[in-house]
Amino acid sequence: MREIALQFLLGVQNPDGGWGAREKRRSNTEATAHALLGLHSANDPTLNQSIDRGLSFLAKHQLADGSWPFIASVANGSWTTGLVIFTLTALASHEQRALRGATWLLEQRGWQLGWLASLWHRWAPQKMPIRLNPNLEGWSWTPGAFSFVEPTAYALLALKKLRPRLQIQRLEDRIHQGELLIYDRMCHSGGWNCCGSGVLDKELYPYPDTTALALIALQDHHTADANKQSLHALHDMLAHVQSGLTLSWAILCFALYGQEVSQWQGHLTNAYEKTEFLGETKTFALALLASSQDANSILRV
Repeated sequence: MREIALQFLLGVQNPDGGWGAREKRRSNTEATAHALLGLHSANDPTLNQSIDRGLSFLAKHQLADGSWPFIASVANGSWTTGLVIFTLTALASHEQRALRGATWLLEQRGWQLGWLASLWHRWAPQKMPIRLNPNLEGWSWTPGAFSFVEPTAYALLALKKLRPRLQIQRLEDRIHQGELLIYDRMCHSGGWNCCGSGVLDKELYPYPDTTALALIALQDHHTADANKQSLHALHDMLAHVQSGLTLSWAILCFALYGQEVSQWQGHLTNAYEKTEFLGETKTFALALLASSQDANSILRV
């Protein structure tokens, strides 16, 4: 799997140094950051030129306010800022750019539901149409929008990775708020979907890829009951999964939590043989990372 993913990523890198969602698609910051994490995990000096070109792409497209857009043609920062910060820090590159990005990230707050929702949650939470605490502050896909689990997880990974270098008073409070938001959105059976645990009287079900990402972001609370419950739920969710993306996230999560992953790496190889990962750059990048012995050190915060 390692060589297949490595050759794919080298073959689809664009002339501008970035990567697109698939071959010949225009470069974006998400695919580029994931590709760089994958290539870095290979620990191969012959890849340095390709990695440097990717890093130059990210450096070139940082906005004046410190954030990163999803694509160069968009003038506003996005959720990928957290992912890019994490990538630059993991690769020990462009530290000042990462710190500028973190300053922007700390200023972002998901849109609040307002005072009426706060009162409702305080006095009659069981009657709320959406089961969540509206007072918790996380991160959104785009500035000013509602907070979701995945962008909050990426922001937490970025801020925790940069923790030793960030001397900002509100850092710990924002990290704590983000963690509380993710725990608040956990599904009844463990794990997470993109938004919350229930709507009206209906339970919402967790997604395995979102669950794995959330657990990675919450890795420093690995002994918490919620983490243990969600880790167990992730195992159950994978029973019939054939998605290379989901299996890669799960492998990275299980390895980080000290669990055996050889079985799941076999499933990942089978998934590639059936689908060739649909030619998706992100999946190949995560599969490469999931096959690396250095993945834990890269993902650890």
